[in-house]
Amino acid sequence: MLAILFLFAGTIYFGVRRALQASVDGELQSRVNGVESYLNRQVPRFDLNRIRDELEENVLIQVSSTNADLEPLGGEMLQISDGQGRWYCQSRSMQELKIAAPVSSHETGLVTRKVTGAPMRIQTASLQIDGHAFVIQVAASMAGLQATLARIANLMAWSIPVFVIAASAGGYWLSRRALTPVDRIIETSRAIGHHNLSQRLVVPQSGDELQRLSETLNEMIDRLDRAFRRVTRFTADTSHELRTPVAFIRTTAEVALLQPRQPREYQHAFVGVLTEAERMTTLIEDLLLLARADSNSVPLIRVSLDLRDVLRRAVEQVRDSALDKGIDLSLELPQNTATLVGEPSALYRLFLILIENAVKYTERDGRVKISLVANARSSVVWVRDTGIGIAEKELPLIFDRFYRSDKARQRDLGGAGLGLSIASSIADAHQTHIEVDSKLGEGSTFSIAFPR
Repeated sequence: MLAILFLFAGTIYFGVRRALQASVDGELQSRVNGVESYLNRQVPRFDLNRIRDELEENVLIQVSSTNADLEPLGGEMLQISDGQGRWYCQSRSMQELKIAAPVSSHETGLVTRKVTGAPMRIQTASLQIDGHAFVIQVAASMAGLQATLARIANLMAWSIPVFVIAASAGGYWLSRRALTPVDRIIETSRAIGHHNLSQRLVVPQSGDELQRLSETLNEMIDRLDRAFRRVTRFTADTSHELRTPVAFIRTTAEVALLQPRQPREYQHAFVGVLTEAERMTTLIEDLLLLARADSNSVPLIRVSLDLRDVLRRAVEQVRDSALDKGIDLSLELPQNTATLVGEPSALYRLFLILIENAVKYTERDGRVKISLVANARSSVVWVRDTGIGIAEKELPLIFDRFYRSDKARQRDLGGAGLGLSIASSIADAHQTHIEVDSKLGEGSTFSIAFPR
């Protein structure tokens, strides 16, 4: 900024200097033109002696009557010679300054000289009339011009520092005012930790970048809050789910070792321990699968497959469980191939989870129907049951990890509440999602539309 100020000041200074000097030069040229005009009119009428008298009597008087304010010496600065050092006329001011006459008529133009210590601007012009040479010289003092320039320079010398100081102070004030909301955002952001993720930034209603930044940061904190709550709940639920089988295994072992027992009693205890160990193994594998899905560390091996084959396998896997409860399990498939590019084992797991849940939460002698409809754009799978249903308030929560509806908990139907979470992550990996329509006491319908 300082360099710009100096450049601006220099431009003004030299611009004013040039304008003032041009004004002085214009005035000198005007005087020369006046004298030339007079000589052109008078010289043809008189001889040289008469011309000298005429110049002494008329030209000096006429010229000295114009713009005398430019001359601090009090008289007009004019002298006329014959180009060989002889004077036709010379004003008193020029006599006092002792400005020598040109010795040649070719020495013309504008020059600046120091005369008696003061700068003078001198205009020289030559003229030929009827064989007579006339060299005209007019002069003007540059002292006034230089005094004006000195005042301008002094003004700039003290005004530039004042302006810089004022601009710096103003800029500092404006920057502090502009950065105050940023400081508040920084302070609030630093104060937000895992213990108070519910706190939010104050959003200034300024309609500018700060408002958008605050809103964006609040949205990010919302996501962090939800993620932190989910992780906290996930950790607590995992601990709870693992504590139950571990406690059972420990209790069973302690009871079995309290006293000597028959082999049949030990066998019964080992069967219980093995069952709980298998449950723990399944839980740990499910947790590992979800962790890998979250980190995308296990890419799906996609191949072209027929959804009908995958659904048949899943239904056959659950058929015995359905028969034990007297549930009518039906599969409705189209005649044409339902081709899809996906991971066969993952899709099998997805359908198995939905069908097992349908059988698990359907009353005895109920119905579970699986159907597939395929067209040119998509393949849609429906899993319908006449089971206990899901309350409307619980529908947004059923895909959360370890979530089980109150009905499921009361009936002690088993499971850790990870099945639908796994199914949802598999659907996400295949660029689709699971939709649910359910009414409490009437049953549920799960549908998945796979793009083709």
